[in-house]
Amino acid sequence: MRQFDFFLFENFDAEQQAHHPLNPRLFPGAGTDALLSFIASFPAGECSVSDAREHFGNDKINRLIRGGVLRQAGNALLYDCPIFLQEDAQVLRSGLKSQAGQLMEKTKACFPALLHACEKLQNGFPAQVNLYHILCGMIFDGHFFDVLGQRRALATARLHPSGLDYLNVIYEKSADLAAFSDGLLCSYNRLCNAHCALQSFGDANGNRFDFYRFLRLMEQDALPPSFHAAKALWQALDGGRETLLSETCALVHTGRCHPSALSLLEHFGYAKDGALCAPVYLPAHQPILHEMASIAEEGMADAIMHSLQHLSASLPITAVQHGVSALEIANELYHLLFGSLNEALVKAGLVASPPFIHGQGRFLQCIEIN
Repeated sequence: MRQFDFFLFENFDAEQQAHHPLNPRLFPGAGTDALLSFIASFPAGECSVSDAREHFGNDKINRLIRGGVLRQAGNALLYDCPIFLQEDAQVLRSGLKSQAGQLMEKTKACFPALLHACEKLQNGFPAQVNLYHILCGMIFDGHFFDVLGQRRALATARLHPSGLDYLNVIYEKSADLAAFSDGLLCSYNRLCNAHCALQSFGDANGNRFDFYRFLRLMEQDALPPSFHAAKALWQALDGGRETLLSETCALVHTGRCHPSALSLLEHFGYAKDGALCAPVYLPAHQPILHEMASIAEEGMADAIMHSLQHLSASLPITAVQHGVSALEIANELYHLLFGSLNEALVKAGLVASPPFIHGQGRFLQCIEIN
């Protein structure tokens, strides 16, 4: 039996919906792996719904259909979200290598202007660190999603019958595919409200020691020992997320906050010796961030659209063969594209290189204040 990793791009409050019966975080498991493996054993469109229901039951299949993982077409059971199997790995690798190389040349062409703009930002951190957070994270994994979504080049949302808005992405567990699903610098963890975001950006190669991952693991009652001290500190904080974010704002603006919040910020690496030690991006920095986004959009948006269209048209991968939405596939292909580009920028020394931490992967943290 094949095994699978599930990735979720959610447009809902994960804490508020933690116990929703159709929360997609409840989909993974051995039974789901077995069903996905069963479908993979047939050519696209040849897995019989009646055979699958005989093996796995109606409830399991109906749940995954409602959740946007599977789709029924006549008597065929198909995948209904981007899914990447071991046999897709080589096709992905060759396609991404070519397109990411072309995008790197576009990035180098506009990099002097990006660096010049970034050097105006005086927050106590080198330009390469700020470029990592702003270009690799905020622009490629933020602004460009809006741009590409508006141009109908990819999907950024999907409302399901459950009322929850999210995109599913599934990878078969394999060393070849892990280089894409876990190994690229294309993953945000964000604990945020309208005023403050405690966030990190990096790869997905482990359980990142950060607030978002901590809360998701605690929600699943799956905290590893490395998070147990964090749980005790969290339980000592009255008000949970909102208190933490409010006190973070207070620390940014006044240099002081509640001791319980400060203990958590220090424990997770956002503060040290009573003061913040991660880059902070303030409303006053927004004109610089907008300038950098405009430079990148003018220099790269058309090339990225061309790359996505080329990959979507040329890659004979499982999701395409199953008729999965081309725009949802493009969303994940864009993650892989800009993740590959970020790796090239790090390797070239143009942006900061996030440190590798055993069991957590590579990431750097920052704070945004709105």
